[in-house]
Amino acid sequence: MGFMKTKANLSYVLCIIQLIVVIGAIPEGILYLIDPTGHKSGTSTSVLINSPFVDFFFPGLFLLIFIGFSHLSSAIITILKIEVAGFLGILFGIILMIWIILKIHWIGYSSFLQPLFFILGIIEAVTGFILLRRVIRTG
Repeated sequence: MGFMKTKANLSYVLCIIQLIVVIGAIPEGILYLIDPTGHKSGTSTSVLINSPFVDFFFPGLFLLIFIGFSHLSSAIITILKIEVAGFLGILFGIILMIWIILKIHWIGYSSFLQPLFFILGIIEAVTGFILLRRVIRTG
């Protein structure tokens, strides 16, 4: 009984983390697609000088699809307790961390949200790993 409760609690933690990422990624991704210059989100294409991008369209598209929508679908899978939830937590946590590393590499440190989302990626991946181990152990 305690094991199942712990697994359920981990699922809720994972889902909450994923939904926090969704809240940050989807609106920002949409904003960059609507305005690739970045002005509506308070940025400028001048920060992209060290990146492979001339505007925010492709970063916005990546943010919307590979961060926002992937985390939304993963949160749904997690809350439904589908066995692949742990694996997706690991995968999308790692993708989130890589995204943040690339963002800092290309545009520099610009907000406390960068380390915050990197830490969320770590927690997501670790929580996903623990969930996956428990699924494998219970067969």
